[in-house]
Amino acid sequence: MKSAKFIYQTKPEAEGMMYEDVKAFLVHSGCEKKLCYRIMLSISEAFTNALVHGNQWDSQKSIEVILSINNGVLTADILDEGKGDINQVNDRKPPELLAEGGRGVDLMEAYAENITIKPRGEIAGLKVSMQFTLYDGTVESATVSDMEDMMDIRKREEASVVVVELSGRLDLNSGNKLKEEIKGLLSSGKSSLHLNLADVEFINSSGLGALVSIMKEIRLHRGRLTLSNLADYVKEIFEITQLSHIFEIFPTEEEAVNSYQLPVNN
Repeated sequence: MKSAKFIYQTKPEAEGMMYEDVKAFLVHSGCEKKLCYRIMLSISEAFTNALVHGNQWDSQKSIEVILSINNGVLTADILDEGKGDINQVNDRKPPELLAEGGRGVDLMEAYAENITIKPRGEIAGLKVSMQFTLYDGTVESATVSDMEDMMDIRKREEASVVVVELSGRLDLNSGNKLKEEIKGLLSSGKSSLHLNLADVEFINSSGLGALVSIMKEIRLHRGRLTLSNLADYVKEIFEITQLSHIFEIFPTEEEAVNSYQLPVNN
């Protein structure tokens, strides 16, 4: 049996620390690459909920992440110190397509083989427990270079379109950074925007929420947003959440940029 326990204070930088710790644990355990992404996503959803909804950004409270592997099954426990209102989880409704949040638990349920969410018990808070069966190592394993931490944002203009190239991880903190970058472009009169996601190695519901927020902001400016070059993993997340129905997604950047030059049918 292999196990690890991590404790984080409720601070923005805790998100990045958690990624590093959990990624290292999974990689050293020989976790298959695609499964590693799914486990990381599920844990990140529970962790973000603990930061935002559980502990409500109270820096005096902490979050525990406990990982254990036994007989090829990984168990991940995420515990917060919030009010522990389980009714908010049980009574949740599917989010509207244009909602900026509310997809985290659904994504956890999509990937975890078993999931329980219950009051922590000994102290206030909720405990999220998830289980995943690990593969036997006959397929490609994840490496420490997968799911790089920091998001890099590069901008350039192609004709009348501002192309924004993203690389790294699109989550809570980097999503907020991206929203600020897009607001700056809109305030300067740039409203035809394209996001190239070719090098986005990880995205969770917070990153999706940032993209929804950006799309709505661009629409308020009577602009247009397109996406392209989604990795299979990222495309899968868009399909699970049905966001592929509301975004204009192209296979390549070239196709997306060229579409801005096509006549608009009235």
